Amino acid sequence: MNITRVEIGTLNEELKVSLTPADYSEQVENELKKVRRNMTLPGFRTGHVPAGLVKKRYGKAILVEELNKIVSGSLQNYIRESNLDLLGSPIPQPSDEAKNNFDTPGDFEFVFEIGLAPQFQLTLPPSKTFDQYVIQVDDSKVKDYIDDLRRKYGKFSNPETSDDTSIFYGDFTELNPDGSVKEGGIINRSTLSVAMVKDADTRASLIGLQKGASVRLNLQKAFASDNTEIGHMLNRTPEEAAAITSDFNYVIDTVNRVDLADMNQEFFDKIYGEGTVTSEDDFRSKVREQLESFYMQDSDFKLKHDIEDHLLAELDLKLPDTFLRKWLSTEVEKPLTEEQLDKEYPSYSRGMKLRLIENRIFRDQQMQISQEELRGMARQYIMHQFSGYAYGLTDDIMDSLINRYLEKRESVDRIVENLSSRKVFDYIKSVAKLNPKNVGYEEFVNIAKSHSH
Repeated sequence: MNITRVEIGTLNEELKVSLTPADYSEQVENELKKVRRNMTLPGFRTGHVPAGLVKKRYGKAILVEELNKIVSGSLQNYIRESNLDLLGSPIPQPSDEAKNNFDTPGDFEFVFEIGLAPQFQLTLPPSKTFDQYVIQVDDSKVKDYIDDLRRKYGKFSNPETSDDTSIFYGDFTELNPDGSVKEGGIINRSTLSVAMVKDADTRASLIGLQKGASVRLNLQKAFASDNTEIGHMLNRTPEEAAAITSDFNYVIDTVNRVDLADMNQEFFDKIYGEGTVTSEDDFRSKVREQLESFYMQDSDFKLKHDIEDHLLAELDLKLPDTFLRKWLSTEVEKPLTEEQLDKEYPSYSRGMKLRLIENRIFRDQQMQISQEELRGMARQYIMHQFSGYAYGLTDDIMDSLINRYLEKRESVDRIVENLSSRKVFDYIKSVAKLNPKNVGYEEFVNIAKSHSH
């Protein structure tokens, strides 16, 4: 057997695996003997079916299976021993039927296309100084967050008429400019929260309405082009919602109101667990602390992207794009179209480059992930899934849930990728030159929005 490498492009090669009968004949014959020992056929005793008949019936299938084992194993060994750093996995190329004749086997040649990872030098700390935004938590944000929590755990009622706290449930119907119903337009049944409406005139028009009333709305105006919220109401993606500029008729089916939950011990326990908070002042302090943690995560997310952008621009990594596009289209059950690849590949390419950088830092800094860290992250995922009910889980139940979660390979891979990324970011953050900047939340949101991707 012989394996040769042929360069067909930048970071793109073919591996040719050549076999002679001496490489596979013995394995095929051994498998045929195993089949013969257990084969039963009318007119013959078990194990005494003529070898020629066994070969005629099962020889080709066994040949294909054994060749697959030999080629697959040899290919993996070659890649490992040659220290080839692959991107994706080898793509089998169409066989040359003139060479690979399974009916009259002789010499075989199997070809695989591979993509190689680029080699690069990484210098840390980064040469650039990065802005680190320290987002200030003001009293109004604390109040808004507490009101949201009280609303979430409050009680629903159905008043006769609406006020500025009402939440409607009804039907949206898209209109033509003249007010007539648009043929083939959007029709959707959804909620509408008066408190979420940003335009003062529109909000005023929604107060004092009763069940059965209808109102004409321009959602882009009413919600200040918050296309996430508009998309939610119309059952559309934010991108689709951004293109919707029509007026809508909204017919109110029910008028709902949420009476805010009382600020008492029962409420405190629902939010933070039994006995964790025992007074309103402690509760407000806890909320402020939680918001500071949320804001720190947002700030770190922005800092992480700024660092990633800098490293990507500085290294200017090249990938075997043609190969990776081909590999991506073969990895999914339904082949991707060229249009889908054009849309998704830039994001995939960026992610691939970042993983190469993260893997290099993780390896160079001799980072490791412990079993305790794996279980701790699994616990966080489970706590998140159970939301407010997680505090009722006993240690035994939690340990059992964690064990079951970590039995799945994809779950472990997800945790490892997440923890690796965090460790690498924490390291870069510890060595990078940072310029702290105090900003308000709205100012930070505008800064983040201006981020280019």
